[in-house]
Amino acid sequence: MARYKLNPTKKENIYWYLNTNKKKKFAYRYRFYDPNGMRRERKRQNFNTSLEAERALTAIKATILNGGEKIVVNDNMIVSQWVEIYFESKLSHWKGTTPKSYRNIIDTFIKPLIGQYKLSRLTKSIYQSKFIDKLIPIAAPKSIETYHNFFIGCINAAVEDEILEKNRILKAELPRIEKQNNDEVEGNYLTPTELEYLLQCVKQSCDISRYTLIAILAATGMRRGEAKALRWSEVDFENKLIYINRTRDVLGERSAKTLNSIRSIDMTDDLAFQLDRYRKWCIERKLAYGMQHKDDDLVFISKTCKPLNQNAARLTLLQTHEIYDVKLISPHGLRHTFATISIAAGTPPTTIAKILGMTTATLFKTYAHSFAEKEKQAMQILSNIVNFN
Repeated sequence: MARYKLNPTKKENIYWYLNTNKKKKFAYRYRFYDPNGMRRERKRQNFNTSLEAERALTAIKATILNGGEKIVVNDNMIVSQWVEIYFESKLSHWKGTTPKSYRNIIDTFIKPLIGQYKLSRLTKSIYQSKFIDKLIPIAAPKSIETYHNFFIGCINAAVEDEILEKNRILKAELPRIEKQNNDEVEGNYLTPTELEYLLQCVKQSCDISRYTLIAILAATGMRRGEAKALRWSEVDFENKLIYINRTRDVLGERSAKTLNSIRSIDMTDDLAFQLDRYRKWCIERKLAYGMQHKDDDLVFISKTCKPLNQNAARLTLLQTHEIYDVKLISPHGLRHTFATISIAAGTPPTTIAKILGMTTATLFKTYAHSFAEKEKQAMQILSNIVNFN
């Protein structure tokens, strides 16, 4: 490495310097001990950005880890730095969508919630209160279990390489997987009065993106992933139709869940009006950010014109529950709400199944209780007419 004056940055082991052309460049210098206790150093320069240097350093750390060389971790190493080393070291062993899924766990949950804590000081109580407990309101219990298991792997790797003495988070308390906490139908729906109140509260307390998202889920019964994948080219204002072709989640966008899921849904006048109003807002926001509105753009965006947060619907329902004491349901509960209200209103099962994108058999199986209640109502009506007294 040429003898440039290296200036430290806010990132550990990353430096900046001016080359012979007085252009700002970046470098990394990383010291560790090999299995024989000898001090070693890895260094490299001529990076255009600090991020490039940091990524290259992460790859070097992963190589050292895979090669069996002992890494002596600085007491200041934070969780986000270690998970990057772990990710890079395991990347070649994961197949299919696994790397993308784990990448999302790191960027969306681990780094924002506990990434800033020192690895050597991460206790069970910190992990429980700052990670697990923070996830409970925004993620399903099964998802939390997945995130936890991935991080357990990260910590176990640190223990195996003698970076940590033991795994302190093994006995963290995860939420129990119960019916009221998942997407089962039982209790996870609203009555017409409760739904009307929910929409009023969301409209009053949330921005137009979140309100329109909750409104379209309630008014059409579409799945949350289908709403996330919806594009303006699939909203036909002239014929008041919405075309469902795809779904979208943390792993990206793909074709609809089943052949039945590929469908068109009629829009009411009120929903068409709200979507048109929301589209005008989207166009204005994009212009403010120097962007041009395109028909192929995603429908649901944030104030900064990025795709709306994956957990936007769940967070909106949670926040509305906390502020207004509205009954708490999951985003899928809005789909159940649409189905139960439609069944109670006497809508033909074939019509409901088509709107929801499922078979009639699945509809009867999923909402057996609602149909049983409808049968009781019908029999009561008949008993009032056919009176044997």
